[in-house]
Amino acid sequence: MEDDKLRERLDVSEIVWDEKRARRLIWRSRFALWRNMAQVLLAIWFLYMLYMLVIQIGYAKLGKEDDLVRYAATLVETHYPGLKVNKSGHTPVSLSPWLTQETTLLLYKQLGKWEEVVGTVTVKKPLWGKLAYDIHYQQKQLDDRDGTFRFALPLSLLGKKPLEVREEQNELWEQLAHMEDGYVAEMAFSTLQPYEPLQLFKLLEKYDLSVLQMAVYGGELKTFQPTHTRSGSTIRVPHLVLRPAVHYSEGGSMSYETTMDLPESVEEATNQLIPDLEWMQSYAPDEFDVYDDKRLAYLRENGIAVYGAVVTGPIRELEKLRAEPELHRFQLGRIAVWNW
Repeated sequence: MEDDKLRERLDVSEIVWDEKRARRLIWRSRFALWRNMAQVLLAIWFLYMLYMLVIQIGYAKLGKEDDLVRYAATLVETHYPGLKVNKSGHTPVSLSPWLTQETTLLLYKQLGKWEEVVGTVTVKKPLWGKLAYDIHYQQKQLDDRDGTFRFALPLSLLGKKPLEVREEQNELWEQLAHMEDGYVAEMAFSTLQPYEPLQLFKLLEKYDLSVLQMAVYGGELKTFQPTHTRSGSTIRVPHLVLRPAVHYSEGGSMSYETTMDLPESVEEATNQLIPDLEWMQSYAPDEFDVYDDKRLAYLRENGIAVYGAVVTGPIRELEKLRAEPELHRFQLGRIAVWNW
């Protein structure tokens, strides 16, 4: 009887001991599993960091980040009148593990002698697929425009009879008349007839103003049919913009702007527009605007004609433009305190 009790006690002790040993084995197995998982994750992280380091170094040596910045600046400044891209200093370009290039650049407008930040442009270029860009504006008020201007197309470019007399904009001039002298502003206007860029500049150089950009005719509604709007005798189409000349280094990166406005670089800017469009076409052919393809062909054959401009300067000086009978469809942009 006593032997049976002793045997039962020994069996219970062995069961308890087996359970403890099983628990230890389970925890050891779990620890080994977590340790192995941590080692695998650490190895993956190390390989990932090594991969990113290698592709970033290779990307920097190839100088491809300069191309993306150049594309973004050229795209905005040749398609959005009134907007400029901040090209000063080094602009970082990120590279994703999937080799997608991305950069964000500041957009600004020149008001008088100062620059005012008005938004950003983000450009993404994947290794495969189309380049894409997004422009984000900083709105000053709910009914504010996005900062760009539109120009009225001279009817003579379409083979029609030009307007003999412009439509006066008394409300705009009355608005300016009520402003004090201590302000500067930006203004855009169209011309009744097309001009060569240098011709239009000479017309404006007698005024104390900075000529920032000019609207370029690229064959719209003559050799191709883009989207357009019509209001009475006024026709507006998407168009190209003549911007100040930009100098490039041997590697293709932008080194500096010749000037903040056109006066000292209008001839160079005119000669640079077609090569800029050709470079954009070669850099991102899949995303090259279908209109730009047709515009480029037209400009190669017919040269560059402009039919409007964006200027900035003192309020009183802008008022004097009313005396030019060839200028019409004036648009007042942003206004700032005197900085001329």
